[in-house]
Amino acid sequence: MTRMKKLLVLLALLSFPLPALAQRVGQLPTVAPASNISTRIAAVVNDNVITTTDLDQRMRLAILSSGLPDNAEVRAHLLPQILRGLIDEQLEAQEAKRLDLSVSKEEIDEALAHIAKDNNIQGSMLDFVAAHGASADALTNEIRDSLLWSKVVQRELRPNIEIGDDEIDAVIDRIRADAGKEEFLVSEILLTVDNPKDEDQVRQTAENLVAQLKSGANFSAIARQFSQGAGAAQGGDMGWIQQGQLSPELNRALAAASPGEISDPIRTSNGFHILAVRDKRTVSLGDPAKASINLMQAFRAYANGDKDKAMQEAARLRASFKGCASLNDTLASFPGWKAQKLGDMNPAKAPEWLASKVQGVAVGGSSEPLATDKGAAVLFVCSRDESGINRDAIMHSIGTEKLELQARRLLRDLHRNAYLDVRLGKDS
Repeated sequence: MTRMKKLLVLLALLSFPLPALAQRVGQLPTVAPASNISTRIAAVVNDNVITTTDLDQRMRLAILSSGLPDNAEVRAHLLPQILRGLIDEQLEAQEAKRLDLSVSKEEIDEALAHIAKDNNIQGSMLDFVAAHGASADALTNEIRDSLLWSKVVQRELRPNIEIGDDEIDAVIDRIRADAGKEEFLVSEILLTVDNPKDEDQVRQTAENLVAQLKSGANFSAIARQFSQGAGAAQGGDMGWIQQGQLSPELNRALAAASPGEISDPIRTSNGFHILAVRDKRTVSLGDPAKASINLMQAFRAYANGDKDKAMQEAARLRASFKGCASLNDTLASFPGWKAQKLGDMNPAKAPEWLASKVQGVAVGGSSEPLATDKGAAVLFVCSRDESGINRDAIMHSIGTEKLELQARRLLRDLHRNAYLDVRLGKDS
């Protein structure tokens, strides 16, 4: 149950991917007390150990937060995910220590306060957890390690994430192409299979979770605790997904689903997915009358009939353009050229010849050189309002996906380079 993906959405520390205690407090189960077995080593992770006590405490916390029944069958199915998560946490915390990163008590307290607020819990979150039979220390440790990994991701990976206008435009083009098609409001639980030998084990865990979900367990709570998908911290929320946007296996499952349905485990190259379709609608681009494009123009009048020369300069100007904010600086190298702010243009209301010149031009791009009666001109697209298409939201989505991929790669590298000795089930 690695929480690496969950932490990607913890950047603002507005929520924490652990308890989705969505039920009323009085309805929450109290987890059975731990048995009096002696503490043994469950796994060695480089210079640290995970004990059977650590496993038991995290197991009880997982059962409390997910609402799953506390019985031997559930514990047996969840144990591999719990152990895997604890190993990942050790590796993440060790990497944070190597980078000399730390988490303050104030940061942990703030995260605890957010959990309590989000779940309408009065008083101390630690007291609440302890009162329901789980370990306050286990919760504190999970929060600490989560915050540490978030700092690792922020420091080591986030500065390397770059998103081009062409990537955003490609998503917008896909949305345009999907206009009129169905889209689905989807929640997801993803259990990755990083090692082929874990295939059967992960499948059994996925099947057990599906059985519990179809029996009424809280999807959001289980996603927060066990999913390795990008939206885990939001209860597995993937938002609105257009037809054809996901892998073929997932697209087929969505096409056959009705609102309120929960899928059986779906195997893809990433692992096993469990999908919940919350709603369905037809893709719309919104009101075209509200769309606008913010433009600037560079213009030079012809002098002594030098139209060809002016057009050649226009071509060089386009190649030198670095953005609307620095257009005047660019024009300093082009005598006679002047910048002009044209403001917002609605493509549906503008003259066809003008709208056609900037149609398909990316933000920060320019039109082909224009030859007018009086001089040469180039149009520059400074920003777009795509009539309900939020470029910032698309950019955030692309960035989250890239950051998620980089974080997974980093964790895999940490696994590859670590000394791991899983002793659970061996004689000790």
